[in-house]
Amino acid sequence: MNFKIFATIKDFSIARELLNAGVTAFRVNSSHMEIGELIEFLEEYQFHFYNIPLYIDLKGSKKRLRKDQRTVELIPGEKIVFATSESPEIKTLLVEPAVLKLLSPNLNVSLNDGKIKLKILDNDGNRAYAIVLKAGRVHGAKGINFEFLSDKNFRSFSLTEKDVEIISKTRDYPFVRYALSFVSSPEQIKNLRAISRRYVAAKIENYLDLDKLKEISSETDEMWFCRGDLGAHLGMRGLAKFYGEFVKSMRDFTCPVFMAGEVMEHMVDNPRPTRSEICHLYDLIEHGFSGIVLSNETVSGNFPIEVVKVVREVISGD
Repeated sequence: MNFKIFATIKDFSIARELLNAGVTAFRVNSSHMEIGELIEFLEEYQFHFYNIPLYIDLKGSKKRLRKDQRTVELIPGEKIVFATSESPEIKTLLVEPAVLKLLSPNLNVSLNDGKIKLKILDNDGNRAYAIVLKAGRVHGAKGINFEFLSDKNFRSFSLTEKDVEIISKTRDYPFVRYALSFVSSPEQIKNLRAISRRYVAAKIENYLDLDKLKEISSETDEMWFCRGDLGAHLGMRGLAKFYGEFVKSMRDFTCPVFMAGEVMEHMVDNPRPTRSEICHLYDLIEHGFSGIVLSNETVSGNFPIEVVKVVREVISGD
């Protein structure tokens, strides 16, 4: 069975073992690297894995905490602020000015694919005050999601300056492919392909109607259904409903489709998957998905090789 397994990595410590276990391509998240670090990474990758595709995640319109955000532990019921500079008297989450403008009162905000949740109480233009609904530890460069945000400016397409620089400095590596975050129109794919001249994967991370998905499928080389950001935006019920609609329409898509977003999340901390994960994996095969994209399972999980072996075992039928 030609069911593919993509694994996210941040270095090469286990890359060869992942390939031996059954990985067919790698992914690296450029949001967690400076451009110089990324180029060094590609130079070493070229020496060892030049014939294996490498997807570089591009931020696109995705919003994130700043990379210089210090690690903080958030407590339920605690009041914190989003700001562009550190506040000495209160825990601060650092964001860019464009993100700060989006934080209006009563907006629900989540971090780290919905694992941390906050509610915006007020925004005076310099700070957005929030209360912690669901606690956890916050790190720099983590993605920010806005539940049910309808602001068209948020969903509009724009490659960041860093994205453009990444493309200009990496597009000549023959193994490089791009995975664009928060795709919402075929024009985004056309624009990216025009400047990159490379293979492109469209990451579906917002709710889109089925006609729009079909249009995107006709322009992109792959689509990734990204459960993490979708769940953070839509909520659990909304994610389930959209997934059902998406699967029913897959036969009309003209490109391969992959499931992304910690498909085997239990194995981040455990050596065996849950029965639900195994059943879900089998359903993905039956629905016609072309593969899965592993993220935390391989980039920071405790059992990365075991994850790949489990997936390979299920899809092979051995």
